Amino acid sequence: PTSGTVTVTNELYGSGPYYAMGFSFATADLVSTLTEPYDIDIKAGSLSSGGPVEAFLSANTLEPSFALKGEYGTESAAISAFKALTSVGAASYIELAAPLKENQVWVVRTEDERYAKIRIIKVDVVPTDSPPYASCQFEWVFQPDGSTQFP
Repeated sequence: PTSGTVTVTNELYGSGPYYAMGFSFATADLVSTLTEPYDIDIKAGSLSSGGPVEAFLSANTLEPSFALKGEYGTESAAISAFKALTSVGAASYIELAAPLKENQVWVVRTEDERYAKIRIIKVDVVPTDSPPYASCQFEWVFQPDGSTQFP
C-alpha cells in the first residue's frame, strides 16, 4: 500500500538495548528502530531550555526531512488541504516536525529522496511519564517512485 492511517508511539520495548517502533513508508508498517530501516518516529521532550515537553516527529536521516505545508483550524479544512496537495512543490525542510499539532499537513523527505505527505489526526503527550510518553496518529500518502507528485 502507498497510503493509510497509522499511530506511532515512543513506547519502549525489549530488555536492553531498548527500542521503539518507527514507521516505514516503503513497507507501510511499524518497524523496530533497533533492527529495521524506518523513516520516522515520535519522541517527546523539551525543544528549548526550560520549555514544555512536546511531541515531535524525527526522521532516520542526516538531512532535514520535514516541511510544514499548513496548519488548519478544523479537521475538515485539514482533510481538504491534504487531498488538494498533489505535489511537493516549493519546500523548506527542517529537522523535526515540531511543534506537532492536530490538523497539520507535512511533507516528509526520506533518506533515499522519496516523499510522503502526512495529515496529523491526533497527538498525545504525557509529560509526567519517565521518559515522557508521546503518540501521533496520522494519515499518509507515499510516492514510492521518487517523483514529487502524489498519487
